[in-house]
Parts: sequence; structure tokens; C-alpha cells
Amino acid sequence: MPTVGDYGPGVRHEDFELDEEKCWALLGSSGIGRFAFTHGGRIQVFPVHYAVHRGSVYFRTSAEGVIAAALPQEGAAFEIDSARPDAQAGWSVLVSGTASAVEDSGLLTELFGLAVEEPWAGGIRDRFVRLVPRQLTGRQVFLA
Repeated sequence: MPTVGDYGPGVRHEDFELDEEKCWALLGSSGIGRFAFTHGGRIQVFPVHYAVHRGSVYFRTSAEGVIAAALPQEGAAFEIDSARPDAQAGWSVLVSGTASAVEDSGLLTELFGLAVEEPWAGGIRDRFVRLVPRQLTGRQVFLA
């Protein structure tokens, strides 16, 4: 009788792409993600508290920090995920697009009014960054 090992790794798992509606729903259900960008010739990835508002991803950073210094970014990305090792299941959502500092006073008023958890990083975090999606993708994997 064959065992799982006879078929190779991952043979009992199924994975599929998430549609855009499901990706947005998952983005709206979390509060911490990873912002990825390039700066100084290196890829940088920072965990950030974020909010989804009007079809974009927003988070706060320091006006003097590495993220602010790298803006605007044409090839930025934002990722969230969830993994359940006990169930051998998980999902991830990736937003790729352009990141820039928010300068519009009306939008800033709206953003400061959103219920977003305070950033964990120390110092003043009063610069909002907006990631406008060019591409939104997601995947889910589970044990079949």
C-alpha cells in the first residue's frame, strides 16, 4: 500500500488562486502586514500596521525614516498571510503597485480618523504612505 512519502512532498495538498474579492476581504480582516520596497540598491521589508481605505493600502511611518526616504516607489509590494501548521493550511495576499506619501489634507483627515492600531516602532509615525494596487493576487493551500 502506498504511503504519502511514495508520492513526493506536497502531493496531498491542494492550492488555488484567490479571486480579487476574496483578496480584499482578507486584506480587510488583518491589521499587520509587510511592506517591501527597494532602497540603496537593497530590498527592504518592514512589518507595518495598516488599513484598507478606498481601494488602497495605507500605513504610518516616520517622516525621517528609511521608508519615507525611499518614496515614491514604483515597484513596492505589500503582503499579508496566515499559516496553520497544525492543519497544513494557509493563505497569502500580495499587493503590488506604487507607494507614495499622502499629502492631501482631506485624505489625511480621513486616515487619522480610521481605527488603526498604533505602529509598534518607536518615535513619531505621522507620515501616511499609500500603496495604490496595480496587481492583487492571492493563494490558498490546504491539506486535501
